[in-house]
Amino acid sequence: MRDEKKLQELEYNLICDFIKLRGELGLTQQQMADASGVVREMIAVIENRKKHPQINTLIKILEPFGYTLSIVKVDKNKK
Repeated sequence: MRDEKKLQELEYNLICDFIKLRGELGLTQQQMADASGVVREMIAVIENRKKHPQINTLIKILEPFGYTLSIVKVDKNKK
């Protein structure tokens, strides 16, 4: 059985990276939404972890800024 806490931690880290990227790009939620064609509320929902974002939504938001999602090996030794 999967460790639910570990899954939540991985999702939390992804959302933190998403927020950090928006900050590094110097964008408001509205600017990110306008550039990616989603509503600002979707950015807020993702950042507030109110629902699990769909993969295609994350890709749609990231792509205009030259980013995408990828699969990376989890470091099992990292706590």
